[in-house]
Amino acid sequence: MFKIGIILFDDFEELDAIGPWEIFRVAEEMSKGQLTCEMLSLGERQVTAKKGLKVEVSKKLSADCHYDLILLPGGEGSRALIADEAAIDTLVKVAAKATWVTSVCSGSLVYARAGLLQGKKCTSHHSCLDLLAKLSPTSQVIREGRFVQDGNIVTSAGVSAGIDMALW
Repeated sequence: MFKIGIILFDDFEELDAIGPWEIFRVAEEMSKGQLTCEMLSLGERQVTAKKGLKVEVSKKLSADCHYDLILLPGGEGSRALIADEAAIDTLVKVAAKATWVTSVCSGSLVYARAGLLQGKKCTSHHSCLDLLAKLSPTSQVIREGRFVQDGNIVTSAGVSAGIDMALW
């Protein structure tokens, strides 16, 4: 069973998470039990997105969780995550066990802060590229393109680029 976890937090950008979730859920339906996709929280069981969408999640992400693919969306709330040491620690531990570590938009800023992008090619929303380079000075920030793969790390630009990444 291939397990996908989409990690939510307050003020995430709706389409960054919901777009890939839709793609992964269709894949789940087609997989005949070989793939599962679920939403997780870094905090409370109810997460409120940037534009007000409220999402009830059944599981909180913890260091002992194991997923084959994790996806961290972007949004205003990603800036708060950069300063949240407990969240960073949990993400590092979960990412170490994942086959694929993916982000949409400013989710890559959190991965950069966590040290997960060191020496890697990566991208983000165009408004975040300079901060991405500052947070991860050893990374090669790709300023054009919808998504970038470097090893098991896949980062995507803003909003609809997350759908392209999920389709890939």
